[in-house]
Amino acid sequence: MDFVLKQVFSMKSAIILLLFFGLFSGVATFIENDFGVETSWALIYTSWWFELLQVALCVILIYNMIRYKIYTLDKLPSFLFHISFIFILIGSGVTRYFGFEGSLHVRNGMLENKVVSSDAFIQASALKEGKTYSYAKPQLISHVGGNRFSFAFDVGGDQAAVKFKEYLPNATAKVVDDAFGVPMISMMLSGYGESLSVVLKEGETYETSEYIFSFNAKPVQSAKEIIAFTLEEGKFYFSSKSKIAWFKMVENKRGEYEANTKEDFITGQLYTIGNVNFAPRYIGLKGKEKVIEDKTPMAKGNATSAVIVDVSFKGETKEVAMFGHGKGSQGAPTKEMIAGIPFIFEWGSQIFELPFDIKLNEFQLDRYPGSMSPMSYASEVEVVDTEKGVHMPFRIYMNHVLDYRGFRFFQSSYDTDEKGTILSVNNDPGKIPTYFGYFLLSLGLFLNLLNPKSRFRKLASMVQRDMTKMKSLFLALFIGLSLMHSSGLQAATTYTNEDYIAFLKQYDVKHADQFGRLLAQSADGRIKPIDTISTELLNKIYGGSTFEGMSANQVALSMMSSPAEWQSLPIIKVFHPELKKIIGIAENQKYASFNDFFEKEGDHAFKLTKYSEEANRKKPALRNQFDKDILKVDERVNICYMVYTGEVFKMIPKQNDLSKRWFAPQEAVMNFSKQEGDEVRALLGGYFEAISEGLEKSSWESANKALEKLQSYQEQYGSEIIPSESRIKAEIFFNHAKIFDRLTPVYLLSGLVLLCFIFAKMINPALRIVTVTKIVFAINFMAFLAHTGGLGLRWYISTHAPWSDGYESMIYIAWALALAGIFFSRQSVVSLALTSILTGVTLFVAHLSWMDPQITNLVPVLKSYWLNIHVSVITASYGFFGLCAILGLFTLILFILRDKKTSKRNQEIDRNIIEATRINEMAMILGLSLLAVGNFLGGVWANESWGRYWGWDPKETWALVSILIYAAIVHFRFVPKLSTPFVFAVASTVAFSSIIMTYFGVNFYLSGMHSYAAGDPIPIPTFVYYTVAIVSLVIAFAYPKRDITKTA
Repeated sequence: MDFVLKQVFSMKSAIILLLFFGLFSGVATFIENDFGVETSWALIYTSWWFELLQVALCVILIYNMIRYKIYTLDKLPSFLFHISFIFILIGSGVTRYFGFEGSLHVRNGMLENKVVSSDAFIQASALKEGKTYSYAKPQLISHVGGNRFSFAFDVGGDQAAVKFKEYLPNATAKVVDDAFGVPMISMMLSGYGESLSVVLKEGETYETSEYIFSFNAKPVQSAKEIIAFTLEEGKFYFSSKSKIAWFKMVENKRGEYEANTKEDFITGQLYTIGNVNFAPRYIGLKGKEKVIEDKTPMAKGNATSAVIVDVSFKGETKEVAMFGHGKGSQGAPTKEMIAGIPFIFEWGSQIFELPFDIKLNEFQLDRYPGSMSPMSYASEVEVVDTEKGVHMPFRIYMNHVLDYRGFRFFQSSYDTDEKGTILSVNNDPGKIPTYFGYFLLSLGLFLNLLNPKSRFRKLASMVQRDMTKMKSLFLALFIGLSLMHSSGLQAATTYTNEDYIAFLKQYDVKHADQFGRLLAQSADGRIKPIDTISTELLNKIYGGSTFEGMSANQVALSMMSSPAEWQSLPIIKVFHPELKKIIGIAENQKYASFNDFFEKEGDHAFKLTKYSEEANRKKPALRNQFDKDILKVDERVNICYMVYTGEVFKMIPKQNDLSKRWFAPQEAVMNFSKQEGDEVRALLGGYFEAISEGLEKSSWESANKALEKLQSYQEQYGSEIIPSESRIKAEIFFNHAKIFDRLTPVYLLSGLVLLCFIFAKMINPALRIVTVTKIVFAINFMAFLAHTGGLGLRWYISTHAPWSDGYESMIYIAWALALAGIFFSRQSVVSLALTSILTGVTLFVAHLSWMDPQITNLVPVLKSYWLNIHVSVITASYGFFGLCAILGLFTLILFILRDKKTSKRNQEIDRNIIEATRINEMAMILGLSLLAVGNFLGGVWANESWGRYWGWDPKETWALVSILIYAAIVHFRFVPKLSTPFVFAVASTVAFSSIIMTYFGVNFYLSGMHSYAAGDPIPIPTFVYYTVAIVSLVIAFAYPKRDITKTA
């Protein structure tokens, strides 16, 4: 029995289950891509066996924690991060079974407490003897089968049984002849811009806003006009109190029936009364409504589906079709009379009532100046709780949520008429154990790296015994990954607007720089040189610091004073291929002009209006990559417009203004008092006239003098908040010095050079590298001094410590890495090379964010400090996993180089293989720690932003797949047959494919909120096949020589 337990709960079983967990999670993302979200959830994410798999992993985890005694003080960090997964699983289970998520729709001035659930339910109710009996079963429906379900519920002492029969996508109801059918009329009803199919059985009625259509039904008292259908001696008739026009389509004949006359009701005719048309499609005595799948091309976009069930009650069974959309949408109620009892069935979201009301006082939508594009939106609400006597006003907007009585309300979307809001509602009792698990995970992984008894530190000690050799590989391959990662940087673009560019280059560089020293107020109220704004503008719009040899100041000045020339130049960066099609530029074109975004004919409509409004109305959690790119490009276009109008340059201080607000030129002229406005108009008019003179005569003296007058005006009326002259000069110097940007290649290349010499010494031990080491040390020391100066300068300019946001945190971490390398350089040359490369990579990652700086007063949901940290940490983990892959490949090459017979050469190679494997494992532990912490930090951010920390989106799912795969690999050492350098090298090489899938594959081949996929996926690049073939060949050639003794 003990043997069986050890086998069932062994580490081998844990590894197998981890890999199966990852496999099924990955498969689910492809199911979602092909068949929809609900299918992936129904088949995998909410299936009993998938949950059982997680529980089994938890049980095996507990067993092995006891078996390996990781609860001891020496192994406390390992105990913390292992037990954290138990808390996370408990929290997710509590959320899954006891949590609630839905949406609340409120109109201006109204109170609402009805929440539409996110989950879909099969709902049934029956009315018996004046009492309603109801039942609701949560049920996800798959498009590919496996939907078997059944349930029974009590109806006044009798059992009503419901059993699944069929699911039909793109479902439509059609009336056909049936031997057991009943008299029935089916017709198309149209009017007021919409049409629908109406089916009337004998005794039923259908009402519109003006008319009642009745088929042998009891008379009703109504102000609406009745169109009465009757059945007499097997023939169908109709009558109305008003005249009804008819049109016989086959014969192209028209006519009119008199009022109050009984006429034959036949197919093939179109009838019109008032603004309503009705055309019979079926008229028969033996009709039966049958639900079918509409496979016509026009029905492809029809999201309405049908769930068909058999309902049995008191010996009678009926087929019932429920129409709906599944998750997040209410279904259409289906009424059926079974054994004399009226039943109502519905498939879709359920309505829940809150114990209090939410009143919408006002929905606020801010738009970009001169545009209809939404910039931010918020809901001014009031909690009305009569039970508690509470009337609490609150403002809900992105990243600012309302918490009340266990419910959280998040700003989600809004109505198209901007008179209503849609709030996400969340009640999550599993949040506390989940967050506690996240905390233990982060703490345990951090302490594990410091714990002298941990596997990581043991490996580090082993590696230090052979300082001159394989540690260098860690650096070599890390830099290789860094260079590979940077290979996709922006390429040069060829332009065809030479005349415009030649004209714009006439703007004098010295004058433009003087213009850059002019001050302006940013969206957050900080006074800074226009030089800073110009740099941010060009980075934001174009993604670079210069354009066709023009400085950022030249670009900004000329865009404001010569907007017409700029509007034809391709300067707005566009990535998404679908977006390029919409605006009409070539797929290989990286930039679009301002004019490309507007129709050339008619009213010159903005081409992105429809798409940006749709993206803004979507819940942030449901926005895909196309939506995000639309919003980014829409923002760039609006920024261009703001530059053309000068709106972005708030450089005019208002005299004696207590709010200390500065105004844009046009805004100042229009809103200031007449005397003050005239003064500003004269200043600005004189300046722009002087610019025109400078362009015509190539003399910029007048423009320089006009600019000095503007500077004097700023100093006279804005001196209270203007920074000191030294701080202004420091900021301009900082902008142009680009200290951290320029230090990136210095750190990277110096580390790479030293690494190459270390590698060469490994091949030729007699090689002396002392001189090279001293030179690299000197370069790194000078770079560190420049780095320190850059941090100090940034601190001086911003007046706060330079680690207050994601970018500053990264450059500070890079500084700490550089310091560590210099500090330990005497003990280890390798540590100098390692930290030099890591510092360069960290600065590179930091500048990925910097390429798109925030310069406008926006409130985007993705603008978050925690998000920056989340992305930075995860991106750093990719670097370590890339190192693992290249180390693994290098190790396999070393296996190939071994002789079949024992030799001194083999001993040297074997030692290098072992050292490389140790470094590989260290890098994998670091990467896994970063990926796990980064992924769950992203979950915390998402939960605090819109109430969902895990939604099985393809991107986050593949990040989990990567965590599971690498977690399995680091546990290979507990399984003797897997604890070999060859297996570890193969695993670390192949495992990197999951990172590639996470980083690239999801973006281009799967749908989801992080995805670029739109329409048909792009073909798999040819080099991928070559890479797979080469790696496979390397593994195959290394396999016969795989046997060495590992001493770790």
